Amino acid sequence: MYARYTRTRIGIGETRYQFQEKVALFGCNNGFIPWLLSFKISPGQREPFLWHVNVVDELGANSEYPDNTLIIDLKPKQNKTNLSLYEVMDVWGYSDSGWSPILLRLNGLFVDQDPVSINRNDFVRKDDDVDGPIYEFLYLVGSVDNGKIVGSWAPPPASPTNAALLWPDALNYFVQSIRTCTPDILES
Repeated sequence: MYARYTRTRIGIGETRYQFQEKVALFGCNNGFIPWLLSFKISPGQREPFLWHVNVVDELGANSEYPDNTLIIDLKPKQNKTNLSLYEVMDVWGYSDSGWSPILLRLNGLFVDQDPVSINRNDFVRKDDDVDGPIYEFLYLVGSVDNGKIVGSWAPPPASPTNAALLWPDALNYFVQSIRTCTPDILES
């Protein structure tokens, strides 16, 4: 499950998160990632298109959703026994040949915690209690052509090959993106 939360810095080193609504991260019609990306596409942009969306800054600064962020509930069906909430910090994409492998940088707000004493609709996290950075690769069916988002921008259906297949140029781009945020993680 994906959701939009307000994100408010309180005190020193703490952030308050308040649930607003369930949302879609993917999909060309209502997905937040392609929507945020659409603001970065110049007219006539073609493939390959290497892009980056800083979700916290760009969504939070948007007049439609001020001070908002996107949260992934990794295990929504286990909501009584396991709480795993991840904040989407950044998304990098390499759109080419009708596909967009993407890299998400996440912060683990709650990772495999007992949800009994946690109100998932309104909670505060200290910076020191947040796990991260955590990275995830996946790919979407869709790309950019002539300055527009094309395709469904949805993950492909489940299959034995759902892993993101990264050719050298796409992999190099993602490695450089990780080095930007976490320079000590991938030393040459």
